[in-house]
This record gives sequence, C-alpha cells and structure tokens, in this order.
Amino acid sequence: MKNIQAALLAFALSASAAGAQADPHHNKHRVCDSCGKVTSVYVTEKHGDGGATGVIVGGLAGGLLGNQVGSGTGKSLATVAGAVGGAYAGKHIEGRMNKVRTWNVKVRFDNGKTGVYHFRDNPHMANGDRVRRTDGTIVRS
Repeated sequence: MKNIQAALLAFALSASAAGAQADPHHNKHRVCDSCGKVTSVYVTEKHGDGGATGVIVGGLAGGLLGNQVGSGTGKSLATVAGAVGGAYAGKHIEGRMNKVRTWNVKVRFDNGKTGVYHFRDNPHMANGDRVRRTDGTIVRS
C-alpha cells in the first residue's frame, strides 16, 4: 500500500511540474502598443498663401492695364477695377507659386489600431517599414 501511495505521489508531482512547463498560456507574447507597420505613404499639395508682394504687383499691373481703357470717368473706373482685379489675381498667382507639400503616412499598429501622421518634409518611409510612435510622431524602428 505504501508503494502505491508513493507511486501516486511521485506521479502527481511529476505531472504537476511538467504541466507548469508545458502551459502554452504561461508566457504570452506581449503586444507593443506603440509599434506598427507603414501601410501607405502619399503626398498632397495645396496652394500656399499669397502675400503682399502678389497683391501689390498684381494691383499695379491691373491698374496700368485698366488705365489704357476708355477716357474720362470710364478711364478712372477701369483703372480702379483693374487695380482691384489685379491685386486679387496677384495674390492667387503667388499662392499657386508657393505650393505646400505634405507627406501623409498611414500606420497599422500591432494592437490593431491605425493612425495617419503628417510631415512637412519627406520622412523617407515606405510601405512595410516598421515604425514606433514616440512624442506624437513616428520614427523608424
């Protein structure tokens, strides 16, 4: 009887030790919430702001052209209209010349969340790059 009890005790101890080592859920892989992969990079362009230079140059050019039209009161009205129209056009032309580019980088994080990050300069990232979120932006990891 003692032999059976000893054998059962030895079996129980060895099964317990083996079970603790073989538990697949014991060492779960932790997900890095700030780690991810770039899923797309695309560039957008928008017109910049026109400044005083465009307004002044456009206004002068428009006023000179308007002054060439008509005579008397009509000439004065054409000059004013040309200056106003030229100033408006000059501002928009300058804005088109000062285009602003933005690099947009989409990321899928390891925890399943996604995010889009915007850069004024080329971040030199491509689809598939591994990145890490830090201080409100992303860097290659």
